[in-house]
This record gives sequence, C-alpha cells and structure tokens, in this order.
Amino acid sequence: MSEQSSFQIKLRRAGGVGANTNWHWEVQDASGKVVKSGSAVGPEHKAFATARIAKEKLEAAGK
Repeated sequence: MSEQSSFQIKLRRAGGVGANTNWHWEVQDASGKVVKSGSAVGPEHKAFATARIAKEKLEAAGK
C-alpha cells in the first residue's frame, strides 16, 4: 500500500493569460502551515508539476 502524504499542494492563478499565466503555488503540511512556496509561468499543469517536484523533495528529506 502507498503511504499517505502529509503535504498538500495549493495552486492559484496570480495573473496573465495563455502562455504568460503566472501561478503561485504553496506546499502545506497537515496543519495548513506553508512549508514551501513559489511561482511558475505557463500552463497550469506545468505549474502543478513544479509544485509536485518540490513536494516530493520535502517528502524525501523528511524520511
């Protein structure tokens, strides 16, 4: 069975349109405290992938 992560990703649009859309992402712990944040420009799926990589690095460091 896979282990449930204690981190979650929050993604919101900060401005722009199309290829120039600016996204702000946060990785939060179980209590809702922001552990890491950043921004990305481009499509939503690329911004989410950037946040997912940060989340995976946090999970690996915590083990």
